[in-house]
Amino acid sequence: MPKIVFLPHTELCPEGAVVDAQQGESILNAALRVGIELEHACEKSCACTTCHCIVREGFDSLEESSELEDDMLDKAWG
Repeated sequence: MPKIVFLPHTELCPEGAVVDAQQGESILNAALRVGIELEHACEKSCACTTCHCIVREGFDSLEESSELEDDMLDKAWG
């Protein structure tokens, strides 16, 4: 079972967290399932990039991004 490590964040997850994720589960869904309230203004329809995150380790284990996803991330803050 994949594990997602959320680093400490003063507002969202002060202690950090290690979450067991289901195969194919999104980072956003895993966070919400354990009570980490990541913003997602478009209700998970992949239209706004408010839920984007930074992957510090394990990037190679992710599926390759689509052209649409890359275009959306170009517009994301941070």
